[in-house]
Amino acid sequence: MKTRFIIFVCAVLGLSSSCVSPINCRKPFDLYKEPIIKSNVNNQAISNGVFVSLNDEGALYLYENGLSKTISSSVYRNQLFWLNPKTEVVKLLEDDDYFRKEVWGHYQIFKDTIIIQTFGLANDQLCRRSIYETEGVILNDSTIKVYSDYSYWFDTEFIKEPNIYRLYKTEHKPDSTLAWFNKKRWYKKNLHKSRR
Repeated sequence: MKTRFIIFVCAVLGLSSSCVSPINCRKPFDLYKEPIIKSNVNNQAISNGVFVSLNDEGALYLYENGLSKTISSSVYRNQLFWLNPKTEVVKLLEDDDYFRKEVWGHYQIFKDTIIIQTFGLANDQLCRRSIYETEGVILNDSTIKVYSDYSYWFDTEFIKEPNIYRLYKTEHKPDSTLAWFNKKRWYKKNLHKSRR
């Protein structure tokens, strides 16, 4: 009996120190500790609204306080969006139960580059949430060219060709107060003052 207990304790300690441990699942998530705009030289502005992929790769909501929300293409189709944007934004927000507290993250702008770190769901893994890092170039205040979408969990690059995201200006956005990490001590303790 004592041997089983020792094996169990060793297994738990091994998991908690490994890369698949829930303790380490948020380790690469660090943009929230940094200023929203890292450099004041040649920064491109980002306008308020939702950035919609022209390649049917979903949408990005960017908030003034550095928060971001990613809507995946599995629940979102841009062909419908551009036919009637006002209606599609409202429908998206009404039917967005799956994503209410999930797929939130933070972005940072450095010169003409935007980096977005997002937690995605990984229900079939030990870590419930995995971190994705999206990088792109800000072409102007209404266009972002995304060239990288990397998963820390799978150690995989998901983009083979760059995606263009165009802005649709709207004040209707998902409620950012619902992001699951908002009330976590580790998050509140290290949140950069420019993101409060």
